[in-house]
Amino acid sequence: VSNSPKLTDESFKAVLAGCASLTSISVAGCSDLSDESIKAVGACASLTSLDVSGCGNLSDEAIQAIALGCASLTSVNVSGCRNLSDEGIKAIASCSLRSLNVSCCGNFLTDESIKAVAATCPSLTSLNVA
Repeated sequence: VSNSPKLTDESFKAVLAGCASLTSISVAGCSDLSDESIKAVGACASLTSLDVSGCGNLSDEAIQAIALGCASLTSVNVSGCRNLSDEGIKAIASCSLRSLNVSCCGNFLTDESIKAVAATCPSLTSLNVA
């Protein structure tokens, strides 16, 4: 459903509720989705790939909920999510990531989050911090 800027929280939550076995979700560019919708992704325990790039409303709290519920995540794209800080990235680094894109995430990310990724993601093969 990526690049559907008019996708609503209600319809996205309906998809999540009806498709609990999803392994990949891309809502890139779906700028109207709220944190509550993104937190609901945490119920998708089979999820391995998540692309929320360009979802400007995304917060650390939502990313932390995803990290708790989606331990199988291997690929995460949060590029352009300018409200994220080190806390959100450190939380998602607790997953066994192989790919992480944090490009264009604004001024809230510091070396602290990148060091956490380096320390906790030994299988990482792709990292974009541009």
